[in-house]
Amino acid sequence: MYTKKKFFKIVSQTIICLSTLFLALLSTTSVESKIFKIEDIEISETFDANFNKEKAINNAFSFAFKELTSSVITTKDQKKIQNTKLSEIKYLVESFEIKNETFFNQKYVANFNVNFNKKKTLSFFETKNIFPSLKINKDFLTILIFIDNDKNQIFLYENNPFYKNWNNIKEKYFLINYILIDEDLEDLKLINENKENIENYKFDKIINKYDINDYIISIIFKNKKDVRILSKFFFDENLKIINYKYNNINLNTQKELDNLIFQTKINLEDLWKSNNLINTSLKLPINLQLNSKDTLKIVNLEEEMNKIDLVYEYYVTNISSNNINYKIIFNGNPNQFLKIMRDKNIKIDIENEIWKIK
Repeated sequence: MYTKKKFFKIVSQTIICLSTLFLALLSTTSVESKIFKIEDIEISETFDANFNKEKAINNAFSFAFKELTSSVITTKDQKKIQNTKLSEIKYLVESFEIKNETFFNQKYVANFNVNFNKKKTLSFFETKNIFPSLKINKDFLTILIFIDNDKNQIFLYENNPFYKNWNNIKEKYFLINYILIDEDLEDLKLINENKENIENYKFDKIINKYDINDYIISIIFKNKKDVRILSKFFFDENLKIINYKYNNINLNTQKELDNLIFQTKINLEDLWKSNNLINTSLKLPINLQLNSKDTLKIVNLEEEMNKIDLVYEYYVTNISSNNINYKIIFNGNPNQFLKIMRDKNIKIDIENEIWKIK
């Protein structure tokens, strides 16, 4: 005959077992979600007697790898892996999916989604002495000023080839979304009034009209066939300035204009990536504890951890009737981790060696 004490002991053990099973399933899901996902890679191959589907799949892997590296690695570091072997790329692939596969007019066309194992990929970059960046898309208010020194004129909207063509130059891997300022005669007047000191002019009167804190101001100086582009890049209360000069440029040629805009955007992308580097050589162990009965907090924590690229890995180290303990390996410092958690409304008590979620 069961006593009340024995009954509650059995119930308690059952709850722990079910919790363990639940967390094991959750952990499996979290492992599967630790990927870099590259979507809609279109592959086209001639469909004839020599058609080889494996070749199409391998091409998808190569194109997906190029898109991934273009989005998280600066141009300088991309040179270190430009000769990466297909076998190395395939080792990093976690899974892939083929969509919209068609055979028409002797053509094979398909879209691929390729998932790269995040842990393997970060380790691969580390072996190449590359620190990748967080893949953070960001809106920037953008002011483009074109100064034609040959004509001694300054243009903000009309007759400004950069303003007219800027958003036509796009790549899937670009992280910056440029919000061009609206055409406003008052802004044009301000720019003209300050054109003699335009490099040092503060654009607060224009910027404050918009509900965007971060901005890019690019001033393009044309002097005969030479072009200099000075860009002021403001984000997270920090200002960075880059300055590039290009020789023998014909801005009346659409191809040269597009190439110049593309190169300018690449320079800005590199600056943005450099601000968000993941130091994979830094692996900070964090012990985190929360109530094992608070299922919603457990689920929320794991969901959020899966979204944080700075989390190298995490796993459960102990489960009891009262608590569940996690070990988190973090590619950053404690203050970075705590800030990320605060931003996600996860409150942590750090008074003891084992931090606790409130």
